Amino acid sequence: MTAAGGKIENDGMLFVAHWNHTPENCPGRSKDGAQMLIDFWAKREEFATKGVKIHGAYVGATEHVYYIIVQAKDYQSMLEFFQPLIPTQHGAIHPVTTMDEWTKFIQPGD
Repeated sequence: MTAAGGKIENDGMLFVAHWNHTPENCPGRSKDGAQMLIDFWAKREEFATKGVKIHGAYVGATEHVYYIIVQAKDYQSMLEFFQPLIPTQHGAIHPVTTMDEWTKFIQPGD
């Protein structure tokens, strides 16, 4: 289950991608940068067919950060999805597991 209660199929690994930039380097400050973000986000449906599924995406506008929860069949496909951000953003991609899976893993022994 996702934090929002949606079901996550076992179809790849889960990651939380964290991207940020400085206010001075904000893509939204220029017409070209804003269009890059719009085009990047519009391609998520195309990438879903390539095994990259977005489970949630959030923007901290005043902090200039993005948090994107993504499930990917392979790492390379995920990198291709994020490629438009790489030239102007600083990113970190963290592998994660659901709390349901984690609590099954850490069950205390008898």
